[in-house]
Amino acid sequence: MHNERIDEPLSDEELKLFIQYLHRFANHDVDIFLSMEVGYPEHPVYVVFGRDYPPGDASDYRRPFTDRRQPTPTPDLIDGG
Repeated sequence: MHNERIDEPLSDEELKLFIQYLHRFANHDVDIFLSMEVGYPEHPVYVVFGRDYPPGDASDYRRPFTDRRQPTPTPDLIDGG
């Protein structure tokens, strides 16, 4: 697969499609982990896909196109009544 527009950023539509493909790839092609080198050979980008708990705090990782903020619990729900 060759893309003539490799030197251009993705459009909003392309980015959304990329994320959809990334979700499918992660769900169907990543068993335990997968390490890849992508980008230009002179300036590679190293990508690691894994099913282990991520290093650091989970809140450091963002899920594209979703709001990760959790609703604040109300006091009457915390004590069960």
